[in-house]
Amino acid sequence: MEIDDLEAVHEIETASFPNTSWNMESFLKELTVNQFAHYFVMEENDEIVGYCGLWMVIDQSQITTIAIAKHARGNGLGNALLKYVKEYAAEQSDFLSLEVSVDNEPAMKLYEKEDFKYGGVRKDYYGPGKDAHVMWVKLK
Repeated sequence: MEIDDLEAVHEIETASFPNTSWNMESFLKELTVNQFAHYFVMEENDEIVGYCGLWMVIDQSQITTIAIAKHARGNGLGNALLKYVKEYAAEQSDFLSLEVSVDNEPAMKLYEKEDFKYGGVRKDYYGPGKDAHVMWVKLK
């Protein structure tokens, strides 16, 4: 991901997570300040249709955000992006984790398909009454 990608990424972010979306400044800081951050975009026909953020610290990685544009869902792009990020993280990390809304069944099914396990619940992670499952996968 490059700074020029941020407008398209932010559009997907706000459409995917209307109540909890990151602002442009947060993405910009991730790209320019956070030394542990690695961000990727997925393109189809020269259009950004997905993205993923990853923090890699010592031997553990965490997906910070991942989304596919609504019009591009259901075609295996989310699975392809997740597989790519898992392979990338495995170069340095033993484990990969993420948080996902307890209401986001499609995402949880995708993560389960990629061998992610449930590790607990973060109460109110997305706001009052909006919990998240912590999920993780062993990479090595």
